[in-house]
Amino acid sequence: MRVLSGVELEAVNRVVEHLRCHPEDLHRNELRELREYMASLGASIPPPPDTPDVSGVRKEANSDDEEEYVSEPDSQRCALEPVSDDDITAYDGTDPTPEDEERAMGLKAQAAELAADGDFDKAIELMGQALRIVPGKAMYWAQRASYFLKCTQPGAALQDANRALDLNPENVRALRVRGTVNRRLGKWEEALKDLSEAQAVDYDEGIDEILRFVQKRTNDRRQFQQRKKEAQRLRQEALRRQREQELREEEMKREQQQQRDQQQSGAGDFPGGAGGFPGGFPGGFPGGAGGGGMQSFMENLFQDQELAEAMKDPEVAAKLATLRSNPMAALQMMGDPKVGPLIQKMMSKAMGGSSPGSSPFGAGASAGATSHTDAHHSDELD
Repeated sequence: MRVLSGVELEAVNRVVEHLRCHPEDLHRNELRELREYMASLGASIPPPPDTPDVSGVRKEANSDDEEEYVSEPDSQRCALEPVSDDDITAYDGTDPTPEDEERAMGLKAQAAELAADGDFDKAIELMGQALRIVPGKAMYWAQRASYFLKCTQPGAALQDANRALDLNPENVRALRVRGTVNRRLGKWEEALKDLSEAQAVDYDEGIDEILRFVQKRTNDRRQFQQRKKEAQRLRQEALRRQREQELREEEMKREQQQQRDQQQSGAGDFPGGAGGFPGGFPGGFPGGAGGGGMQSFMENLFQDQELAEAMKDPEVAAKLATLRSNPMAALQMMGDPKVGPLIQKMMSKAMGGSSPGSSPFGAGASAGATSHTDAHHSDELD
């Protein structure tokens, strides 16, 4: 007949201790064979309790980042149960008398014996009596917290551990309890901090196993957060480049539109628009065309294919623009191989087909030129 090993017996004892504190867990699917065996022995199994809805508690316990982070399944994850007030007066700084300390120590020793026998409910009750006598003792709060943890009451265990650490932030037992509770809640960073501090003061093999698990989950979560941060940075960089490209395209469109506007303005005004000719002579065109027919004249003028093509030349357009501010510059441009023929043609059209040799600036300009010639001839005779 095979004999159970010490490890197997220890596992059985832990299951029995847990079921003694939480008999409702006997109805879990994993313990179906145990229920059937107990029923075959004639044991009375209590009916299953109503399953409470703890989804809201779980959601509240998890942070937003934790909900986004999907880790491997964890059978030890749990939620905090509601914790009732134990009516223990807060420590007011008053030191207990030697008699009170001795009585509290006796209760603490009895609680430890009961816990060793697996009677955690009675041990918790005795520790409550001791804490009412010495509420300022961190070790008492930490000891009761460990009993609550054994009974799978993480909410009560966490509350007592926090009370102990408020009194003594270096209490190793309280650090272990709080670190273990945070591990079961999936608060990996908090668990890593408490368990690491506890191991630095007093090494424990059982806690070391939990610490390695917590360290792995912490690293996984940090890597997830780093990948998430990098993905967000890349998205922002892509949006920035896209915006810069859009701005460049908009600027290019504006420049192209400005160039088109300038070209249309130069071709339609010659330069300056169809309302006038270079120089802006009021009342009419130099040399004969009356002011009343100027608009129709200009419309007909720009229908000429040769003039329209010539205006596409930037050099021609620039020189004609000079005539707007200095009409007399036309005399100097008459010899220009590009502009001269255009001026002659425009003058010819303006004067109704006059001979190319006539002055493009009317009788006044011709008379001036004649006087200058006569004077020069007189000098030669003298």
